[in-house]
Amino acid sequence: MKRKSNLFLTTLNMFNDAGVLEDIILIGSWCHYFYRIYFSNAQEITLLRTLDIDFLIPNPPKIHKDVNIPEILDTLDFIPSHDYLTGYTKYVHPELELEFLIAELGRGKRNKPYEIPKLHINAQGLRFLNLLQWYTIKIKYKNMNVIVPEPAAYVLHKFIIYERRLNKEKQKRDLLSAKGIGEFLLQNRTQQKKITEIFNSLPNKWQKLVLRNLKDNSKLLYEFLLKI
Repeated sequence: MKRKSNLFLTTLNMFNDAGVLEDIILIGSWCHYFYRIYFSNAQEITLLRTLDIDFLIPNPPKIHKDVNIPEILDTLDFIPSHDYLTGYTKYVHPELELEFLIAELGRGKRNKPYEIPKLHINAQGLRFLNLLQWYTIKIKYKNMNVIVPEPAAYVLHKFIIYERRLNKEKQKRDLLSAKGIGEFLLQNRTQQKKITEIFNSLPNKWQKLVLRNLKDNSKLLYEFLLKI
């Protein structure tokens, strides 16, 4: 795990030095690393870090500099892996896999990737990711400002997409992490307000998905949201 963490932080540092970290959002389980920092090393937030590093490109992209990300990743021994059916490219290292995602809006790209010319990459479009770009925070770490979703948005998103997870092991892991962080947030009045604000901003269909997936998985969160 230490080697994974070192590679992860080295990747962030190189993105930061290149001036691209300010334009992308770290999502997925590596957010836990920074949520724990944000909440003063709260032990309730498990350091559930997987093989996958996921970065969200805001849609529409707002990239300030031309940065050749594949060249940066090549120096770290990430190898591009192309899906010739869809045209999507992710980056694979013996320790980690790195992917770029983007919120699928409207009719979407119909299984085609989104080209991000300024970063020399493409990104896979997925539904519901716009929630994670609507609500973000910056967390200071050493010489970096890392952008991650608001913890409340992270939790609600996990319960929105819960049933869409085809991998049962990942589905179970997502459930446990979202439940743990969500119930931790309920102990903080400021975070209660955030959960309320973000939940109320969701389309009705998304709210129903959250409640349906919470009902049998987190009584505390379910009952809290019912009172809103």
